[in-house]
Amino acid sequence: MKGKALNKPTPLNLANHAYWNLGGQNSGDILNEVVQIFGSQITVVDSKLIPTGKFASVKGTAYDFLKPQIIGSRINQLAETKGYDINYVLDVEKGKKKKLAAIVQDKKSGRVLELYTNAPGLQFYSGNYIKNLKGKGGFVYNAHAGLCLETQAFPDSVNHPNFPSTIVTPEKPYNHYMLFKFSTKTHY
Repeated sequence: MKGKALNKPTPLNLANHAYWNLGGQNSGDILNEVVQIFGSQITVVDSKLIPTGKFASVKGTAYDFLKPQIIGSRINQLAETKGYDINYVLDVEKGKKKKLAAIVQDKKSGRVLELYTNAPGLQFYSGNYIKNLKGKGGFVYNAHAGLCLETQAFPDSVNHPNFPSTIVTPEKPYNHYMLFKFSTKTHY
């Protein structure tokens, strides 16, 4: 995604909110899919899910996907939000602009999604509030029927000077790269 400020600085932070269910249509929920997210911190949020400007380690929490985990294995620890809806601070290897942000695998179908990006953050959403959504063939989708992996700058960046800037100028255009790579190779 690209963007350009024409005549004055402006904030710009675009995200793709596509839903994925690697099991396919009519396969049910995503709670048995395996996820690995390459982010060792999250942006801390308040009760309205607005970032506070602070960061927290994921180690030992329900948000710890540094090693592959089944999505549903700890989701019950997140009763207040009914699942995952959190921004990860992606770990960056020095000198690399594009990084592997996440891997998702559905063991039953064998499908694998790898997500690469140049963005500093990844919002992981587990479809917590999907309700009675009619889809292809009349199938009705409900909570956790799909997941979102949204590469982006950190939410609410303009209000937190310690977050990466989302200000775009005529001299500094917006350039957001993301690549979804699909395969049937086994990761886990």
